[in-house]
Amino acid sequence: MSNHDKCILAIDLGTSGAKVGLFTIYGDALGWNSEPVPLYILPNGGAEQDATAWWRAIVIAANRLLDQTRAPRADVIAVCASTHGFGTVPVDRAGNGLTRALIWLDTRGAEHTRKIAGGLINIDGYALTKVLQWIRLTGGAPFLSGKDDFGHALYIKHELPDIYRRTHKFLDVLDYINFRFTGRFVTTCDSVIARWVTDNRRPEHITYHDGLIRRSTIDRDKFPDIVRSIDVLGPLLPQVADELGLRRDTQVVAGAFDVPAAAIGSGAVDDYAAHIYLGTSSWIATHLPFKKTDLATVMASLPCAIPDRFLLMAAQETAGGNLTWLRDNILYHDDALLSTKTPENFFAALNHVAAQAPPGSRGVLYTPWLFGERTPVDDGWIRAGIHNLSLENTRSDIVRAVLEGVALNTRWILGPVEKFCGRPMNPIRMVGGGANSNVWCQIHADVLNRAIRQVKEPILANARGAALIASVGLGYTRFNDVPRHVQIQNEYQPNPAHRKLYDKLFAEFVELYKQNRKIYERLNRVRAVKRG
Repeated sequence: MSNHDKCILAIDLGTSGAKVGLFTIYGDALGWNSEPVPLYILPNGGAEQDATAWWRAIVIAANRLLDQTRAPRADVIAVCASTHGFGTVPVDRAGNGLTRALIWLDTRGAEHTRKIAGGLINIDGYALTKVLQWIRLTGGAPFLSGKDDFGHALYIKHELPDIYRRTHKFLDVLDYINFRFTGRFVTTCDSVIARWVTDNRRPEHITYHDGLIRRSTIDRDKFPDIVRSIDVLGPLLPQVADELGLRRDTQVVAGAFDVPAAAIGSGAVDDYAAHIYLGTSSWIATHLPFKKTDLATVMASLPCAIPDRFLLMAAQETAGGNLTWLRDNILYHDDALLSTKTPENFFAALNHVAAQAPPGSRGVLYTPWLFGERTPVDDGWIRAGIHNLSLENTRSDIVRAVLEGVALNTRWILGPVEKFCGRPMNPIRMVGGGANSNVWCQIHADVLNRAIRQVKEPILANARGAALIASVGLGYTRFNDVPRHVQIQNEYQPNPAHRKLYDKLFAEFVELYKQNRKIYERLNRVRAVKRG
């Protein structure tokens, strides 16, 4: 088999479902397929998914893809996954999930995290000596919102003690998928950071830190072994190879969670080269040659898929999730009183509607904080809102305001990112499902005042990243070669005529947070108490 015939089966498991792509060893897409996965939002701050549903979706999408592509299944030499991160699956010794997975939106561990993180002298909720050690060793600290593996494990320990007692390992999402492929309990250098119990000062040598593990109060033996993203974990389990119709010697490469994988799949692998991901959530990320933390804006450069580098990740809690909410709860909500059919290509229709409104949405401002925010403020109380509506506003204004609100929030993040890096990020690559929208790409260019490079097939960035990680792990390419393998589809330049308008809207956007954050906290603390 020549290198041109060799293929990699790459998985991109997002919150909304699994995408499975078939790629050459150089990252060229040969085809892809997808399968949805349900999300369960609970009234007490819970956000869960069924881990077995992840696996079923991957198998269904993979078989459908392999049936429809021309490449023979025998040409698939490796499997590699990218998944959403900061989720937790407690499993028994056989790898069976003991409860539904707590995903990155779950806040139920917040109270227990705050008890461990706090002390006599606090800075923004953290005891001074504790946070200094966390930052020195890990680069960050447990999220006080509880939206990480640290908080999830504490919630299970204190609120579900029987589940905790039966837990053999706490696996992140990627760890669970790799277990299903290989039977190995491992975690990657990028996935393990959400536990906040590792020494990350040398990115090529990440190790557990006994003192931090003791502080976490989680038993040491419940943490899986650490591997690199490019490490080959071994062949597929025989029953999995047979289920997928692949050769039993098909290798599994460890992969990475979504942000580091998208960084590779975007082609932005050089130091200070940035990308924006627009999916259910959003982020700005850039590789850096140094470890650094800015606790005030909840940002840090942390271990990633490239073994000797760090990656700055500044996350936005909900981006495209705002469009899904708009579709399912406002525009096309199906109930007994008002039922209307969702267009077959809803997002294309949404772009058409948004294009009918002028820049600035005739004064309508949207704040996209449906489930709190992470960066540049770690605030679990704030919520979304449509502001400044009047009788003259139309549906087009509201739809465009939602797109602009996500971009304004990204601009709120970009300032601290550029300060962190010590230089402007320009141009910026754009990937994720939202990057398919020419309207949204141009809005980002105008709002950020940065050139936006729309990557070809942007929805496949995570899967492409996983494929390229596997290719590097198997020795077929190098990370330095990745930029020439990733093509740019379009470039969008900021329109100078819109500069003053978006500067004004951005100032008011930030002011909305400052003026209303205490109101949000009072309202949502009351709701949290009532739910409890």
